[in-house]
Amino acid sequence: MGMVADWIKDGVAHLIGSLKESISGIVGKFLAAFGLTTVSWSAVLPNLKAFITQQMGGISGPAADMLGYLRVGEAISMILSALTVRLAWKVFIVPKAVADTIGGGS
Repeated sequence: MGMVADWIKDGVAHLIGSLKESISGIVGKFLAAFGLTTVSWSAVLPNLKAFITQQMGGISGPAADMLGYLRVGEAISMILSALTVRLAWKVFIVPKAVADTIGGGS
């Protein structure tokens, strides 16, 4: 019976080790995603939206009303948010201390 008990102990130890690795990976990815989202929403995205708003300032009258009715602004905002996060994953992975010095947020 000692051999079966050893197998069970080894199996449980392996299972607990695998769970620790899995959970630490998930928590790490969650924290990284939250940090990137915070940086992109507070620093990059407002500047990008301001630039596009400035460029689109010449649209007036019925064209602006139609774009507002179709909620094109919300669609553009969603697209820019997705692109900003995608760009952040590739280019903007920096420590929080460095991100705080960039500014653009509140």
